[in-house]
Amino acid sequence: MACLDTTILIDLVGRRSARKRQAVRKIEELAERGQALTTTRFNVAELYVGLARSTRPKDDEEAIGTLLREFEVLEFNDAAARVFGSITGLLQQIGRPAGDMDVLIAATAMVHGHSLITRNVRHFRHIPHLLVEDY
Repeated sequence: MACLDTTILIDLVGRRSARKRQAVRKIEELAERGQALTTTRFNVAELYVGLARSTRPKDDEEAIGTLLREFEVLEFNDAAARVFGSITGLLQQIGRPAGDMDVLIAATAMVHGHSLITRNVRHFRHIPHLLVEDY
């Protein structure tokens, strides 16, 4: 199972044709491998942050709504909260703090048993046991 990070979601609805092609190819590859595609509630929130800054909010809101209907949205639960706390504490101890949203996304994907598909691999590289795929 594969959890789509905000980068690939943005690329799927975005207007940059090269990035869109890369994202579509990755989705096709995942589908060929029989991967169920999901995202997290935090990725949805990040999309709406982008929407708030959009120069074409109506078009972008429609595109986001259409896109999100294609994927299950994973929810944050008690198990993910515990994993979030563990990861955040560990990263602080080793001097590699990460952004809270990135750790929330990672923890949610991990407790649901999903790999994370992202263009921002470096944001997640120090999170132990998280399977990350770029595109």
